[in-house]
Amino acid sequence: MNDDAVLFAVDIQFPDWGDRVANIPFVNATIYHHGHTVGWVYASNLKVTPQEKRISLYEVFHVANSDAMARLLIEAASSRRVAVNAQAKIALSGFGKYLPVADVSRNLDVVLPPPPNVNVTACDVVGPVVDMRRGGITAQANLKLGLPAFASANVSPIWLDFSYHGIVIAAAEVGPVSIYASGVGDLPVKVNVRQIETSAHEAALADMAIKASSGEGFELAVSGADPSRYDTAPLWLRRALRNITIPVRSDMFQLPHDVSLPIEDIVKSVAVDKLYGYWSAKDSFNPWAGVSAQVSIDIPNTTAADVKFEIESLVPNIQLLDEDQLPFATVDIPTTPIRVMQTGELQFVASCDYDRIGLSVIPGRELQFTRAMKRALSDRHVAIGVDGTLNVSMTTSIGQIHIEALPIATNIDWKFDRLEVAGGDSEMSNNKLAEISVTRIHVLDTTRDQIKLEIDIGVENPFTYGAFISDMALEVNYAGLHIATVGVKELSLLQGTNNVTVYVDFNNYPGDPRQRMLFLEASSGKN
Repeated sequence: MNDDAVLFAVDIQFPDWGDRVANIPFVNATIYHHGHTVGWVYASNLKVTPQEKRISLYEVFHVANSDAMARLLIEAASSRRVAVNAQAKIALSGFGKYLPVADVSRNLDVVLPPPPNVNVTACDVVGPVVDMRRGGITAQANLKLGLPAFASANVSPIWLDFSYHGIVIAAAEVGPVSIYASGVGDLPVKVNVRQIETSAHEAALADMAIKASSGEGFELAVSGADPSRYDTAPLWLRRALRNITIPVRSDMFQLPHDVSLPIEDIVKSVAVDKLYGYWSAKDSFNPWAGVSAQVSIDIPNTTAADVKFEIESLVPNIQLLDEDQLPFATVDIPTTPIRVMQTGELQFVASCDYDRIGLSVIPGRELQFTRAMKRALSDRHVAIGVDGTLNVSMTTSIGQIHIEALPIATNIDWKFDRLEVAGGDSEMSNNKLAEISVTRIHVLDTTRDQIKLEIDIGVENPFTYGAFISDMALEVNYAGLHIATVGVKELSLLQGTNNVTVYVDFNNYPGDPRQRMLFLEASSGKN
């Protein structure tokens, strides 16, 4: 295609032609739209026979008026129908030597079929990267198109604007389009996501994120860019596209099926500076913990992405769901935010510092909570649903974005794997937690009210990952009585065998019957 012509090919079938022979030396047809000449086409040597009941055209449609051509396309796209007047000169000498050239004129009101459903799959993705020339960030990909009809096309590159609620979010250079006769095609695309310029722009992006996260999806309005911004397509096509708006839903685009990010592949290390917890029989359905930790995250950069992305504040509001997707507990998290700092292209460190994170079991759902905890502690299997929202403030390469109440809904099914022990009991290897053995007990101090011990233990870590914890303290209570405090100044657990020193302060309550009851139950083997 160019400003003056469109090269096209079409096959016209005549299945009920019969035994006749038609031989037309030429046809010269002109198309008019609302009284304005659009263009004309000339075809010669057309022949239909009983043996060949079709006409194959490979012709040029000459555009005579760019404005009329643009208006024709706009009407066809907006109303799905178009009214034209076709005037043709047809040579009839093929039907008889002395027959004249006939003038034919007909008004046509053509109803266009609904647009086909197009399957779009992105592949060969590169980026996004910071675009120093246009601003914002740019990514490119090759889109695989699947159309239900047998059609083919080759179209020059065009530029499109993607808008959401009247805000231009991104611009794209699309093409050249290559669609083969099978209906399968390739469409290279370069998308530039614009820098955030206004509060309305930020709000539009936040709303898109919320609808995408909730599964509702969102709709973009796609139209041609200003014709003066590019010259790769004919002027009449650029003008028409500028005045055509096509709604595109987010669920039209499918990511490649091999895209997955298992937690064990992206979490590289966990460092815990502080960890303490509370879980007693008195408050068995309201355990809580305090934690200060950093998690190193390394996402495989398969598309050579290079953009800035940091989370300045992330405050979750979540509840836990059972196997029937019904809530059984809420997670009580203070407003102190989680922060995510970028250390490399797709490398991050997430940090938190919580004095108290608690679980509040919903009344009447205690049994579901008990089942979930037993499965996690005894079977090393975390299988729960998570439902809630996130309040997020981000700094990105396109600007700052604040999202209030971003929905999260996911199912966690995580089995803690053990290392295979050569020559060991496979059943024990698969069903026991970390093995602990006491190697030394040293009495540091004794008084009437307390005994201080230093205990060296060996810990066999069977998991495929480790942890580092500093300054951990656990309080042990029985029937409301503070029995002991267990502390670790520094705990480093790597894969395999580890040596750990634990400090234990046993409290003595000679006159308290609860202590005597504890000793009786412990000596009898009762849990």
